[in-house]
Amino acid sequence: MFFDFIKRNSRKTRKENGVYFASLVISIVAFYVILSLGEQDVLVYLKTVESDAVDRLLLMIPILYGVSLFFVFFLVYFANRYQLQQRSHEFGMYLMMGMRQSKLFSMIMGETLWNSLVALCIGVPISLFLTELISLATSRLIGMGIIGHEFRISWVGLGLTVFGFIVVQLLAVFVLSLTMSRKEPVDLLNDQKEKSQRVLSPVWSKVSFLTGAALLLGTIFLCVAYGLAVLYLRSLDYRLFALILLIGICGTFILFRGLGSLIGASVKRKSSSSTGLFVFTARQLQENVLHQWSSLAISSLLILMAMVCFAFGTSTALNNSTTFSRTADFTFKGSEEEIVAALVSDQVTPYVNSYYEMKIGNFDPTDAEMSANTAVHTFSWSGLEETISKEKSSEEKERLLSNLSYQDEPYFIALSSYNAMLTSINKAPIILGDDEVALYSDEEFSHSYDILRRALQDNPTVSIGELQYELISTLYTSNVVADRAITLSYALIVPDDIYHRFVRSSQDSWLWNMVLKPEFVQEKGLMQATYEVDQLMNTYGLDYESYLSSMGRQLFYTVAGSYTTFYLGFMFLIIANTVLGLNFLMQQRSTRHRYYTLAMLGANIESLCSSARNQIWLYFGLVISVALVSSIFGIWSLLTTFPSMTLSLENSMVIAIILIAFIVFELCYIWMIQRKSNEEIKKLKEIE
Repeated sequence: MFFDFIKRNSRKTRKENGVYFASLVISIVAFYVILSLGEQDVLVYLKTVESDAVDRLLLMIPILYGVSLFFVFFLVYFANRYQLQQRSHEFGMYLMMGMRQSKLFSMIMGETLWNSLVALCIGVPISLFLTELISLATSRLIGMGIIGHEFRISWVGLGLTVFGFIVVQLLAVFVLSLTMSRKEPVDLLNDQKEKSQRVLSPVWSKVSFLTGAALLLGTIFLCVAYGLAVLYLRSLDYRLFALILLIGICGTFILFRGLGSLIGASVKRKSSSSTGLFVFTARQLQENVLHQWSSLAISSLLILMAMVCFAFGTSTALNNSTTFSRTADFTFKGSEEEIVAALVSDQVTPYVNSYYEMKIGNFDPTDAEMSANTAVHTFSWSGLEETISKEKSSEEKERLLSNLSYQDEPYFIALSSYNAMLTSINKAPIILGDDEVALYSDEEFSHSYDILRRALQDNPTVSIGELQYELISTLYTSNVVADRAITLSYALIVPDDIYHRFVRSSQDSWLWNMVLKPEFVQEKGLMQATYEVDQLMNTYGLDYESYLSSMGRQLFYTVAGSYTTFYLGFMFLIIANTVLGLNFLMQQRSTRHRYYTLAMLGANIESLCSSARNQIWLYFGLVISVALVSSIFGIWSLLTTFPSMTLSLENSMVIAIILIAFIVFELCYIWMIQRKSNEEIKKLKEIE
């Protein structure tokens, strides 16, 4: 009997507080997705190639879990306080009719436990489906394919999700219901009465005249924070970062403290020409902002953090693609006889599309042609340095000139080897004239690409021996090896005769690249194909590296950077919107006598609902717009601090999808709050 009573009340609570219940289900999904990260196909694979890095990443998961529990506790406590206050009259009637306080406490805890179980029954299947979908999508995206995919359930993650969620729910409601159940019936019945709105004291009224100054001061603080972030955040000085953060947070709080005056001034200007419930709508909004400015500021900061997290996660995922800069699948180091013998063996040949010698060596004046003229054995970047020095002053320019000044014995790359690499990746080979060479720079030094490309348009010269050679206008950046066998900051691609003239000959130092057959890669997926051949090559005892290691590192950066930041961004967004929505509903409930009065004066229910909907749009719009402006500068600073994270046009579709998802998420929350608001106002029909 008592259990049936709890179920009925629970069903009624879920129906009346759908926003809160939906937030709980989303929290469960987010919990399991992050806790089951170790069972994702990507992480299972990464454990085989980057086990130490993966272990460090997985050690971060409990920290994220603990932080998430704290946020969810805050959410549950705040939302349940609203629910219990809304039902205070109901609880008072139960006590008036003879229910013991201990039984009331048991009833509230039972309803909470039952609602938690219902949320888990809905959230867990969604979590399992979503994690499998994510696993399949990421496997497909990174080239693993779906052949080796296995359905996995993280029982530890599932257990922690259930345990943590129920404990947080019960703990938050325990504190609230213990206080509620100890009240006398008369106190609970009086709690249902509308609370009179706070009246500003004379002293505070004088201060309220200064809210315009607060608005101006907050704007100034935010502008200072934006300027410092754009100009100086790239230095990655933690003290400067802390200063920017402090100024930005203070500016946000001060800005919302002063927004009430802006709304009030707008009402005064338009009140004489306004019609309908315009003044009522604006005054309600002004009161919400004046009384809840701190909550609005916190919600705006949470949405800002969510936007920055989404931008960082998206940029990390898009710019750490495992197929990026793939030029060779394996790079071998050693004698030609051993390497070629292995590559033409019956076991390896079916997988090999091509292999070629990658001739790379230092400019070596000691073993170059002997001559009494020492100029034959010298090298100079003077022509290139002179062209770069004409660029406008910048930190990158000074760094580039400094690096070139130490490169008096640069690496040379034989033209035939580099062309063989370009041909293997279906790119046009380089054609050099008799007095031409090409400049090469590894992708890790992309910060200087813009300056170098501009300088190369003037075809500057470099001195090799006694002759001057002109640099062609194209900068080449395709990696010369499979992974990290050699990393060249700046090198020259030279004709083979120049290479053999100025580079010491030693077969033991030669590198050989090998490329897998494209049909084999297409059938197995890049990761599985590379892994399979890697296991085979281990049996030959050769010194080699594979693109597998590069994929592993890039995948780790992608997972660590995107999964965790998306998760945190999602949690911030849920909490910010739920707090906003519940704050508005609580404020509307405390002022429902005003809607009652307007209805008695002749206002119809539809006009009252329309007024409330407009309040909600403006209420959410204020918070989101401030967060949006701040996020523009925050993301701008992020991308300038990490130049390699610049988003390309090819990724615009993904960015658009994420932006649309954010807008849809906000619209859904606003729609749910509007629906709940309409339900409360429509209860006034009984007075008509």
